[in-house]
Amino acid sequence: MNRLPTILYKLLTVTLLAALLIGCSSGVRTGTSDSRLQKQAQALEDSGNYQGAAQLYLQAAAKTTGNDQQALQLQAAASLIGGEDYTGATRLLDELPAAQLGGELRQHYAINRAAIAIIDQRPVQVLSLLDEVPASGPFVADYRRLRAEAYLQESRFFLSARERVLLDPLLTDQQQQLQNEFAIWESLNRLTDTELQTLRTTSPPDPLSGWMELVELTRLYLQQPDALADVIPHWQQRYPSHPASKAFIPELLESMRAAGQAPERLALLLPLNGKLSDAASAIRDGVFAAWYDTPAASSRPSIQVYDSGVTAEDTVTAYQQAVTDGAQFIIGPLRKDSVHALASLAQLAAPVLALNQIEDTALFNTALYQFGLAPEDEAREVARLAWREGFTRTIALLPNTDWGERVYAAFATEWQLLGGEILEAERYDNTRTDHGKIISSVLNLEDSKARKQQLSRHLGTKLEFEPRRRQDVDFVFLVASSRQARLIRPQLRFYRASSLPVYTTSRVYSGMPDAGKDADMNGIIFCDMPWTLESGGSSDHLQQTINASWPGNASRYRRLYALGIDAYRLAPYLGELGNNMFGAYHGVTGNLSLGARGHINRSLRCAKFSRGLPVLLEPTVTGETGETGETGETGETGGDSTSLPAESTPYGYTNPR
Repeated sequence: MNRLPTILYKLLTVTLLAALLIGCSSGVRTGTSDSRLQKQAQALEDSGNYQGAAQLYLQAAAKTTGNDQQALQLQAAASLIGGEDYTGATRLLDELPAAQLGGELRQHYAINRAAIAIIDQRPVQVLSLLDEVPASGPFVADYRRLRAEAYLQESRFFLSARERVLLDPLLTDQQQQLQNEFAIWESLNRLTDTELQTLRTTSPPDPLSGWMELVELTRLYLQQPDALADVIPHWQQRYPSHPASKAFIPELLESMRAAGQAPERLALLLPLNGKLSDAASAIRDGVFAAWYDTPAASSRPSIQVYDSGVTAEDTVTAYQQAVTDGAQFIIGPLRKDSVHALASLAQLAAPVLALNQIEDTALFNTALYQFGLAPEDEAREVARLAWREGFTRTIALLPNTDWGERVYAAFATEWQLLGGEILEAERYDNTRTDHGKIISSVLNLEDSKARKQQLSRHLGTKLEFEPRRRQDVDFVFLVASSRQARLIRPQLRFYRASSLPVYTTSRVYSGMPDAGKDADMNGIIFCDMPWTLESGGSSDHLQQTINASWPGNASRYRRLYALGIDAYRLAPYLGELGNNMFGAYHGVTGNLSLGARGHINRSLRCAKFSRGLPVLLEPTVTGETGETGETGETGETGGDSTSLPAESTPYGYTNPR
């Protein structure tokens, strides 16, 4: 889950839970309690006064006993959750005899507990509470919706979408159904092309398979909505009566036509001289590779390249010249000081997609978007991945450099927001090769030796002894280059930490497989862009083009070519990003979404080194229920793998390229 930042996610989830849990009011069925108080409470809920409603439910509960009383207390807890009083709701739930509740009361209790766990981003607890979905009754939809949210928090997008597909026919309100279908779309759009194919294990007219195929079609015809409209009838023949055909597909086509309109004149603002010129050239070539890859039926802008110079003032001058020459959209600049200079302007005559991000939150211009390959994105992704794995405590190893501090700070902030604890953080000398003393210290091996010496002196005899590392840590967060990671990983094993998982960022991986050099990093888990980790997808032909056209730079600047590709492809959609179908853009640098103050957030893929090669951590369908499991170091999963039907791919649609 590029999930949303924790605080923003909680704000959005509150709205969902209020609607969900207060909707359970109809589930309160009492025989002897005060119906007048209940009606007043429901009226207060409708007006948004959840605290008042909870008090009335409790007053009604005080006038009855048994199941009626417990039902009203549960509804009071639901109202408190709707009003964001999670402490009060938890206290009320703690007072109920959970073990004695049965039937619908038990289900309502589980929903309330799960709703609080969703807010606390405890998806494992949610799925445990809601393990068995009722076959019928007033709470089935609530079970499905909360389970979908839990799977989304775990970044198990396929399972989240599947829950929402099962939820869809249970919804009677058309607007809620359309919102649910948007959520199905968003979840499936986070899957890779390969996942969309391999996870679709049921033949048409299966609704989930229909959604997955529709996502693939949209990617195929992303810049050609009219061409997509032409092939939709063929899709509908394969999936008759599919729920997407009602309101969703018309909305989809309308959104695609509203978005994706490329400007007629586009300018690139890049440093053509100096130390960043090679990086700028790779970005430029990535832009032009994407331009040539644009389907022939789509309009392609004219592109003019401008030198952003060596100073911030040069950049402003170049920007103004581009606007004077008629540029309707600007990609660049690359340097932070140049981005800062443009952000400081009172007005920007043409929108800008900057290729770096600045930290000054006081500077905000609605026409300036900030997009870059910030290592902080990866550090936050690593924190979320480790949290989803159920870890809560970590130690950190980082170089004593500005870059190391930046990456660590991003990880630490996200980790602590999630609720994780950093037990200790040690800095190592990036110029050295032996980090034994630092590693021994952070693992508390020296304390273990000191205890042995103290005991030996006390007993007056020599003891057989094997140092024992600390046992209170779940994993190591490592900030390192590939050179340092190749040194540190074996040293962690030597100092008895071979069983500790190691998480890090893409800096450990060159982007090109090298089993010989990277064998020492086996077991390290890292997050990176799809461009470097995925194969067999829709971008393979572009990678081949770049490798053939610029063989000398393709490996060294691989990620910067990807940045250029996504900058060009993303530009037409920035006005719609975050709306309807374009909550996220499926790019080669990650799933891209619009964050606060014009920042483009990236959701990444994660992998584990096995036999010196990165192996994607991705879901595979197992067993009759379609449950998924994460692949391990060898890429194997338990259970019987469901076979893929022959007609899953291709579908007979024409590739527009």
